[in-house]
Amino acid sequence: MIDYVSGDELSDEDTAAHFALFTGSDPILFAEAVKEEKWKKAMDVEIQAIEKNGTWELTDLPKGQKTIGVKWVYKTKLNEKGEIDKFKARLVVKGYNQEHGVDYRKIGLGFI
Repeated sequence: MIDYVSGDELSDEDTAAHFALFTGSDPILFAEAVKEEKWKKAMDVEIQAIEKNGTWELTDLPKGQKTIGVKWVYKTKLNEKGEIDKFKARLVVKGYNQEHGVDYRKIGLGFI
C-alpha cells in the first residue's frame, strides 16, 4: 500500500498542464499582490497572526541604529490532488542586511 502521492501517476499531458497553470502565478512584488483580493486577504491573515502571537514588538529605534526592511513572500499552496488549497503570504525580515557585532549580538540563547 502506498501512503503518499508523488505525482508520478499524472500523465505527461496532465503534468504539463499543471506546470503551465501555476508557473509564475505567485506575485513577486507587493505592488502585484495588492491588486488581488486573495493576496490582500492572505496578508491580513499574516498580520493578524503576527499580532496574536506577539511575534514583534514595535519600539523606538535606538539612536545611531538602522532599520531592518521586510519583504512579503507569496505562495499558492496545493493539496494532495494538486488543487489550490490556500494562498499564503509571509512577512519576512531582511536580516541579511545586518552585521553581527554591529547590528546585533548573541547573548545566551537569544539575540539583541
